[in-house]
Amino acid sequence: MTSDLIDLGPTQQLRVVSSTPAELVLECTWQGGGSPPPTHWHPTQLEHFEVHEGELTVRLDGTERVVAAGSSFDVPPRVAHAMWNAGAGPCRATWRVTPAQRTLELFRTMGEGPSLVGKVAVLWRFRREFRLARPGRA
Repeated sequence: MTSDLIDLGPTQQLRVVSSTPAELVLECTWQGGGSPPPTHWHPTQLEHFEVHEGELTVRLDGTERVVAAGSSFDVPPRVAHAMWNAGAGPCRATWRVTPAQRTLELFRTMGEGPSLVGKVAVLWRFRREFRLARPGRA
């Protein structure tokens, strides 16, 4: 059996709430003082975030803002984005990905900490779910 907890790095942890072909629902926790992940986009998936605790820094299509607890936002397909917790305290949010596609498998693979060569392979393997933004693009 696979774990319902996935560490995506030193400051971000995911808990799988539910996973169906239509929708992946995660509870995401970011520790404070994080740094931005690579800006990326999703070819066909919509992401919806509801911030429950703390604040989340969001870069969406080149514009950066802080989203506080009690607020929500969407990331449409093909829009470059990144999010992290630049604040001092923890942040907790619900994260919905529709359709789910192979996003849970992508997160589990990323949580295993692939080597540099492995990361390149991940980009190719999950290209229908995840693309890095080109340098100079949001």
